[in-house]
Amino acid sequence: MSTRRLAAALLLLAACRPEIPAAEVVVTIDTPFGVPCTIDTLLIETASGDDIAAEEIALTETALPGSFTILRGDSAQNIEVTVTGLRAGEPFAVAQQGVSFVDDSSLELRVVLDRSCVPGPCPAVGVGGYEGLTEPVPRRGCGTERYASVPATFAIRDACGMDPAIVTRMFASGTGVDEGEEVLPGGLSFPFHFYGQRVENLWVGTNGYLGLGPNQPRGLSGDGGSQSLGEDSGVFTGPAIAAFWDNLSTGPQGICIATTGEAPDRILWATWKEACLSVSSSPCGPLVQGRLTFTIALEETTDRIYIGYQEMTATTAGVDRAKGQTAVIGITSMAAKGCAANMCSAEGLCPDGTACGYTEISAKTIRSPLPDVELQPR
Repeated sequence: MSTRRLAAALLLLAACRPEIPAAEVVVTIDTPFGVPCTIDTLLIETASGDDIAAEEIALTETALPGSFTILRGDSAQNIEVTVTGLRAGEPFAVAQQGVSFVDDSSLELRVVLDRSCVPGPCPAVGVGGYEGLTEPVPRRGCGTERYASVPATFAIRDACGMDPAIVTRMFASGTGVDEGEEVLPGGLSFPFHFYGQRVENLWVGTNGYLGLGPNQPRGLSGDGGSQSLGEDSGVFTGPAIAAFWDNLSTGPQGICIATTGEAPDRILWATWKEACLSVSSSPCGPLVQGRLTFTIALEETTDRIYIGYQEMTATTAGVDRAKGQTAVIGITSMAAKGCAANMCSAEGLCPDGTACGYTEISAKTIRSPLPDVELQPR
């Protein structure tokens, strides 16, 4: 970052601090939010009267905790410091604090951009002496390489039952659709990262999955059908979330997509409503084909993923299929698979500690009941 001398001179340091002379303020910054998935840039501003200095600094995972030094200008005595965490170019969290220079002394102003700073501004958490950088604040992971699977305590909702004004219905022909895959019109309405990448397109597949990459995931039966996410080849053609990846047909209401809440706590819901097990491409009807209602939820800011099941029933030959006998559940990236599924832990790690490249909850295994799960970025 360049040094400017208006109200003050700024110097950002990622991991170290030089000898500090007197008559200055050292500002240290950290955050419990994900970097760079939640906060990707810092905007540093200082103001003294009409003199203003501003600088933007792109963040990486290792950039924080960091610090910058405000040196007193020729006439500056009182300085207002504003630290803004930006997400996708927009202010996300803001802290602001006034400080005064004192002759022959140095102060530290500590800033932690947390929930109290959203939208902010919040005050700094303290002013005092300093010795080295502050201890790092525990930070949420961005899921760049892996996700951990834990039992969900989150209440899964049915998007088809939400206000019709916010619901987009896909593959709702009235009789059901077999073998369909389309991109969600307009895409996600909020920033969301999956395996470290910003999601721009959301592909919706009738066979119980979402694709979160630029290209079609190609999870239809004609492309080979469901298989363990631990396979090296043939498992989608892009990042994907499989809630119940099987050969399915949609019900009369199709797949409902809705976004609820306010920034920065919005959730996208995708519900396969009364889908059924595909039998010779017949529309859903006889209970032997099943009645399957399940949902994927994507949570803004945390980048967490939730998968839940509302109704998964069938009769006779379809009973075990409705419990997952031929279905695959989990998430996958485009990374090479680190190990086979039977060696990959719920933390998304292989025995040697490397990332699996996927997190599989179940693959063609009968589960009764099917587990609601939360996938946490690490």
